[in-house]
Amino acid sequence: MSISKKLSQLLENMTPKERAEVETFAAFMITRRKLRNLSVLTDDVPTQELMQLVMESGSFDWLDSKEEDVYSIEDGEGVKWSSES
Repeated sequence: MSISKKLSQLLENMTPKERAEVETFAAFMITRRKLRNLSVLTDDVPTQELMQLVMESGSFDWLDSKEEDVYSIEDGEGVKWSSES
């Protein structure tokens, strides 16, 4: 495998941490390419099952938290639109 001169120069100027990030990203790109060949169609899964999965996952439980209800109708100021001249 040969690396282009430009890519080689860029890699030489990177910190070890940056090089590790590039390696991780390259591995991600290769994995993503392999996954594209596998197609999972959401049409094959009934909407009700998808909704149940989301509800049971707990991913949106934070929306029920009282701490999330921080705004009321009295908050903020009315919008002042600029007038056209």
